[in-house]
Amino acid sequence: MIGFIGLSHLSLCYAASLLKKNKKIIIFDIKSEIENFKEGKIKVFEKGLDIILKKKKHLITITSEKEKLKNCKIFFLAKDIKTDNKNNVQLNYTYKLLSLLDKELKNKDLVIMNQVPVGFTRNLRRNLNKTYHFVETLVFGNAINRASRPERIIIGKNKSNSSVSKEFSKILSIYKCPIIDLTFEESELTKGFINTFLASQLMTTNFLNEVAEKYNANWNKIIKAIKLDKRIGMDGYYVPGLGISGGNIERDIQTLKRITKTKKLKNKFPQFIIKSNNYYKSWIERIIKNKKLKNQKIGLLGFTYKENTLSSKNSCQVELIKKFKSNILIHDLKKNDLINRDENKSFSNLFVSIKEILSKCETIIIFHNIKIYKKINFKNHVNIKSIIDPFSIIEFKLKNKNYFRISN
Repeated sequence: MIGFIGLSHLSLCYAASLLKKNKKIIIFDIKSEIENFKEGKIKVFEKGLDIILKKKKHLITITSEKEKLKNCKIFFLAKDIKTDNKNNVQLNYTYKLLSLLDKELKNKDLVIMNQVPVGFTRNLRRNLNKTYHFVETLVFGNAINRASRPERIIIGKNKSNSSVSKEFSKILSIYKCPIIDLTFEESELTKGFINTFLASQLMTTNFLNEVAEKYNANWNKIIKAIKLDKRIGMDGYYVPGLGISGGNIERDIQTLKRITKTKKLKNKFPQFIIKSNNYYKSWIERIIKNKKLKNQKIGLLGFTYKENTLSSKNSCQVELIKKFKSNILIHDLKKNDLINRDENKSFSNLFVSIKEILSKCETIIIFHNIKIYKKINFKNHVNIKSIIDPFSIIEFKLKNKNYFRISN
């Protein structure tokens, strides 16, 4: 029996990867979290997750009863860590879970899988030789695939040259990929460094696209040449966008910013990324203000920061709602799941049908790349005067309407 501590996107996706291998799983959390999940108040959306949980329901137990954990030989601490409104990690709930299971975890293997800062694992008051740090690199919308087929697994240990336990080794062997052995600190830093590279790539793409536009050059043509450079690769972030959202990358950049202060580093690279990110995230807001659209009724097609997720953390949609709330209406296919989330309840009344948005709004902003939005014939809606399509989703410009997108 494999135990997961904390019910969240992280634990469910890695549990799903093990369920596919017919492993018995138990997920523990406090009673209110379990009840909210079973009642649908806490919804974790990931493609294929519901199918796996239903198909393998005989292999998984989700509970708040500690006595059911007695047969677990190994535990994964996998409760996604919340952040404050400045993206700083909030560890109170993590410590609460560890304290709650102090007796159950004694002399058992514990794998720290959630997003902890550097130094967290070594400072735990337990047998560090039975403690490990696991670098998760899931992506919303493709999480189960990445959990099931990792390109490598990074494990932090008390000493990098020590061996993992037989129980943990059995689980690692399931994934049939290279294992990279590091110390706790090296592993924790690796998690943050990966997201720093991703953040810098995102910011570089936005910057280079902006430079290309100054010379009337087509960035989409240029990236075809860039991708063929083996030093850069095919799978980078080459699509200009609205900065970084979702909370995960931002959390690690904020942590690195704090490190530059505590370690008195002169290089302010994390601060540069944050400033640059804020600039690109405000792209739509600048159009609304510069083109004097703020007094128009604005319709948002897609509320989450990207399709195939329920996360809207740090999204430019939320920022727009805060600044232009009285003039905004929202459509999202996952409306029912979204309005039940606590962070969305203050503007749940803004969610309406597509028909209402198309009939009432003068400015439309398209965020999600889905068929239902691509099929809209905007030409038939004379009330719509402006379309903001940052990701070029509708793929054509419209006569007699203001049309804006990031990349030409």
